[in-house]
Amino acid sequence: MSHLNRYLAVMFLQRFLLTVFGLVALLGVLDALSNADLLPENADLSDQFRYMALRMPILFDRIMIFALLMALLLTYVSLIRRNELVAIVGAGISVFGQVRALIPAVLIATIASAVLIDQINPLTTRALEDWLGPEAVHDNRQAPKALWLADGRLLIEVGALNNDRSLSNVTLFERGDNGKVTAISRAGSATAIPAGWALSNVQQIRYDGNEVAPPAIWHSEQTPHTLRLLLSEPRNLALSDLYRLSHMTGSGSLPSDAYFVWFLNRLSLPFIAIGFLMMTVPIMQHLGRRDGGEFSLAIGIAAGFVFMVTDGVFKTLSENGSLSAIIAVVVPVGTLMLIGLWLSYHRTASA
Repeated sequence: MSHLNRYLAVMFLQRFLLTVFGLVALLGVLDALSNADLLPENADLSDQFRYMALRMPILFDRIMIFALLMALLLTYVSLIRRNELVAIVGAGISVFGQVRALIPAVLIATIASAVLIDQINPLTTRALEDWLGPEAVHDNRQAPKALWLADGRLLIEVGALNNDRSLSNVTLFERGDNGKVTAISRAGSATAIPAGWALSNVQQIRYDGNEVAPPAIWHSEQTPHTLRLLLSEPRNLALSDLYRLSHMTGSGSLPSDAYFVWFLNRLSLPFIAIGFLMMTVPIMQHLGRRDGGEFSLAIGIAAGFVFMVTDGVFKTLSENGSLSAIIAVVVPVGTLMLIGLWLSYHRTASA
């Protein structure tokens, strides 16, 4: 059994690495061609390769789960075409036995990928943003035009966070006891200081009749780092930042669940991988031996796409604040695992 475990593990890991390499390389070329206008006018070939290298971790994050599913399916297509699956089943190894044999390799690939995404993505995202601006790191190339914050009785609109860590076009809305706006202060720029932000070129309009000098300092715990995180896409942040922002209520243009749902999503990757494994083995074993694996491969890909589309819809609803982050993650992943468990049990019982 140990020899079979090693054989299946090596076969799966080889196909996972080849699938990841192929998909990332293909998408990297297409992405570089479609976003060539983001590069400076005097960009040369080295800048193209630099852009592709910085985008690769982000693209890997987008395709990792699909690559894992494809690697599982291709592993069983190889077993079927070599008639090795017949020998495995003939040796009395059930569906659950095959799942147990592959689980260590699947978990190693998934956890290693999740750690790589968590550690590398924020660094490459920051490097891209510093080089080409925030449009280069947003999937729809639509960087947020402004950032809104709540800070005590103040509502703050930040127009832009500059590369020199200063702010542009800062507007402070001061609220009274009844919640109504009593003053609006507009600053052309703001510079980080230990006490908060020093405002420059401040103009103020008051609605309460009081004669108060415009504020020279916005006292806040926000730093250039935290503001940059709030302007970033949640998916591109590290786990620690996602967790911290999900508990930082009153800050940012997104609800807290928009960060918490991606925090839970990254933690759920091993469960998604196990769900795909439990779904793949019975499908390929039941249908694959009849047609060489082509039809069962198509069924597996279709089932994976159904899950990924459903999962994406749930996450979008959670990011918009329409659905709890826990429900948005647990329902699709739990359903996938239950379906995989049912298929595995049904195939074992009918064998």
